[in-house]
Amino acid sequence: MNCLCYLPDDGPVFDRVGIPEWPPVNPPTFTRHEGYKLIRGYLKRKSNKSDTETKWAIRWMEVEPPDAERADVMLAVYKTDLKEKRLNAVSLRNIASVSLNDDDPHSFVVVVGASVYTLLARDETDARKWVAILNDDVQLARDDKAGPPDADLDQNCLLS
Repeated sequence: MNCLCYLPDDGPVFDRVGIPEWPPVNPPTFTRHEGYKLIRGYLKRKSNKSDTETKWAIRWMEVEPPDAERADVMLAVYKTDLKEKRLNAVSLRNIASVSLNDDDPHSFVVVVGASVYTLLARDETDARKWVAILNDDVQLARDDKAGPPDADLDQNCLLS
């Protein structure tokens, strides 16, 4: 399978399902599940490695409802929208904050424990939509009295 993980020049990729392009043609979409807005779409994730030049990886991200394996609503990360293999996920209850990035109106920051993740949307409108929906969903997850977050997940690791 062809898959693009890094795109240092931010040029276009391909316009086919399963092969990400940047910027995405479509805005993020969402469905509703028990009060949650399950947002999904392509974002770029900034590498946290300080020993190299700044690299961005295109990732499919989506808020997923609970299932048979876990009781929490999760922010999940995949390489593509085909969702062949989940790279990682974090319980919404473990997200400390989601905010717009002051340095770039197209980007926003997700804080999980001691880790800070910078994500890039296709434009400022999309970034604002991700931040608003994620903040609403995080608050809803915190208000949920279902108990502690799933213990078997790496709670401080969101984005691979």
